[in-house]
Amino acid sequence: MLFRLTCAIASALLVLTTSACSGDTGSGGSYGPSGRPGAGGTFTLALDQFPDRGLNPHYGAAFDAEQVLRNCYDSLISEDAHENFHPWLATSWTVSPDGRVYDFHLRQDVTFHDGEKFDAQAVKTNIDLLRDPHYPSWTTLGVLQYSSVSAVDVLDPYLVRITLSTPRADLLSTLAGLSGAMVAPNTLHADNPTLIAGNGLVGSGPFVIDRVVHGQEIRFRKNPAYHWGPATARHQGPAHLDTLVVRYVPQASVRAELLGSHEVDAIGTVKATDIPLFRGVDGFQYAQTGSAAATTVIMLNLTHGPTTDPRVRDAIAHGVDLTAIIDAVTRRSQGRAWSLISPDSKYFDPRYDNATPPNPRRARDLLDAAGWKTHGGSAIRANDRGEPLRVRLLATIPTYPLDDVLKAWQAELRQELGVDVESQYVENAQVYDLLARDDYEAFPRQVGGLDLSLQLNRAFGSTTPDLKYGQVDGITLGSIVAGAKLADPTVDRWLLAATETTDPNQRKTLFDNVTHYILDNSVAIPLYTDRNSVAATSTVFNLDTLFDPPRNVANGWSYDIAVRTE
Repeated sequence: MLFRLTCAIASALLVLTTSACSGDTGSGGSYGPSGRPGAGGTFTLALDQFPDRGLNPHYGAAFDAEQVLRNCYDSLISEDAHENFHPWLATSWTVSPDGRVYDFHLRQDVTFHDGEKFDAQAVKTNIDLLRDPHYPSWTTLGVLQYSSVSAVDVLDPYLVRITLSTPRADLLSTLAGLSGAMVAPNTLHADNPTLIAGNGLVGSGPFVIDRVVHGQEIRFRKNPAYHWGPATARHQGPAHLDTLVVRYVPQASVRAELLGSHEVDAIGTVKATDIPLFRGVDGFQYAQTGSAAATTVIMLNLTHGPTTDPRVRDAIAHGVDLTAIIDAVTRRSQGRAWSLISPDSKYFDPRYDNATPPNPRRARDLLDAAGWKTHGGSAIRANDRGEPLRVRLLATIPTYPLDDVLKAWQAELRQELGVDVESQYVENAQVYDLLARDDYEAFPRQVGGLDLSLQLNRAFGSTTPDLKYGQVDGITLGSIVAGAKLADPTVDRWLLAATETTDPNQRKTLFDNVTHYILDNSVAIPLYTDRNSVAATSTVFNLDTLFDPPRNVANGWSYDIAVRTE
């Protein structure tokens, strides 16, 4: 059982108290300042990961660390937490009856930080570049999100038309995210290394990058001319702050110490053991929100090793108490996921909740039937050739809470089922080559994308063992993070249909079909839902707006943030 674990998880994490375990999906315990926010001041925020992919918003759009760049870059539209769309740089838009032609009417009063005018030609330059195979972001954005764009036409200086080869329900989400950020065209004429670094790129957002200390800090200054914030914002006009400073501190405990000593104003990704230091504590505030992003899962490789056997996958998926693990490790600050779809998504179906409780006895019977049995005094099962039942887990170096969850899961599999989990953690740049070698059985991941169809297409569209994937009618299925390497034509048809239709009821049915297949065949094991957390001093106004556009992806959007300066 979980509470006999000794390796990897400190015993303090396993002692649950009522106050530490109460679920908090809102701003509960927040003690922000009263009154109206004023202008001026500096806001210092400590986050965990520096944007190592550079400062080009397009190149790093798929990675949480890059989301802080949203402070510099606007998009055509914004998306709220309920997956509804609102004006931003586009004042309105129309969609043709066949879902293939989008006309965007643009604001006529927007300028980039370098003085260049924003207009329809700027939109065309950005999107044409995003769908250019030679642009650095082609593999992370172009081939996945812009592959159905067949033309971008300037109809008049402030009217732009985007034409698709096939309807795509995820186009508006793509344009609303950092993947649709508008960059000053004059700054996009550079070689690829310069574009990847992004140092010379310019946006039109509420802040301008002032200074970068690689790996340590990004300093922003207010754009005083800004008066075109998204319709989802709480105010219009320039940002409240004069200066935004983002410091990068990988260790959660160190971030908590910096906030406790008031060396920073706020921290992101608050570890469960640090939440009681700030939630409900005088002088501090804590906020947490859910996300419609896909849940974090462990994909099981269908093409190599013991996990090719559905009985082994079934046993691994249902043989240990994941709810107890996640509740203990995160003190219920993260919710156990029972589905591929977040409870915060409009496509969520609660019928999956608690539908498959853990059954260690059945799991052991399945492993016996699959030929993996206990031998002598060994804790690890083996087959009739004496080979141990070993599951090799390959992952990008995990951060909290995934690192602690995986350690506990590994210990439970060994103790309860006799399954040995061998972990290999590498930098993200290395993981793709290792996935292509097909020498692993488990791959934990939260597959990114602002629309559920994009997330599921990437994770479960047909992918060969060497990570080859393809397009159907301009829609990309599979990706370099499709760790299960599922290749099922029926699932592909559901994914394609869910991408093409904009009818929410049809999409819900199709997403449910995919979810049922993945769970019924133990292709992936849902771990926990995506929740973002921040803590701050009581001098910070509007703390929860750090979760705002792009829709609940990461901490850092500071347009509505203010600090009490008196």
